Amino acid sequence: MAGLGAGGRLVYETVLTRTIEPGVHLVLGTPALVEGLAAGDRIRVQAGGAFEVVRHGGNICLLVVPKRPPGADDLGLLRDAFDELGGIVELPADRRFIVITVPAAAGFDAVEAAIDGWTGPRGAHWEYGNVYDAEGNPLNWWEQQQD
Repeated sequence: MAGLGAGGRLVYETVLTRTIEPGVHLVLGTPALVEGLAAGDRIRVQAGGAFEVVRHGGNICLLVVPKRPPGADDLGLLRDAFDELGGIVELPADRRFIVITVPAAAGFDAVEAAIDGWTGPRGAHWEYGNVYDAEGNPLNWWEQQQD
C-alpha cells in the first residue's frame, strides 16, 4: 500500500520481491510510491497491503521529480554521479520521476552533494523515500547497521 490518493482512495504499487522464508520477502527493486522501502530490505506484508520492515538492506531511496523529462545527456550525468557512489538510477519510459537506490555506506553528505548537484540547476524536486517517518523524524536504521 502506497497511501491515499485522490478522494481518499487507497493507492497500491506493485513491488518486486522474492520470498526468502515463510512470510518474509526480499525487496528486489526500490519502489517509487511506497515509502519506507528500498531494494535489499526484508519485509513482512500484512493484510490490506501494509508492511513492516523486518530488516533494512542498507540502501537509501531517493525520489526525484523533474520539472520536465530529462534527456539522455542529463540522465548520463545523474547515472555517472551515482555510479561513483555504488547507486542505481531507474525511471519509467515517460521519465516523469526517477528512483535512485544508493548504499547508505556512501554517506549522506556524498548522496546529498550528488543529488543537489544534479537537481539544483534543473529545478527538480527530490526527497528521501526511506529516511524519515511520516512526522519527519529520522528513522536512523543506518546507524543500527553500523554496529
